[in-house]
Amino acid sequence: MKITAWVHITRTIGAAITPERIENMKCPRCGKEVNKLLALSRADNRTMICDECGTKEALDAAGLTEGSSIRNSILACVGRGSTPQERTGAKVQATGNKWAMENFNATHN
Repeated sequence: MKITAWVHITRTIGAAITPERIENMKCPRCGKEVNKLLALSRADNRTMICDECGTKEALDAAGLTEGSSIRNSILACVGRGSTPQERTGAKVQATGNKWAMENFNATHN
């Protein structure tokens, strides 16, 4: 198991933080094994977490609750290396507007 860590000292709103970038580890929030922990947790501004957990924390902060169609569409794109076109398509599909989906498909496919 390869472990690589970088320690950065950063100042955010006057408080020093030291996030670590860790490869081939488990996410401390969800326990899922990932290649890299790249997101900084909003909970304590010190813990590095997986992209999916980082996105979930950001969506919680934005007020998009569990079960929201927009939240589910965004989370479906996380970790897939999705393109801007795929993300926009997911957002359009989440609206449920048939005309908008037909228009998007006609102009992007």
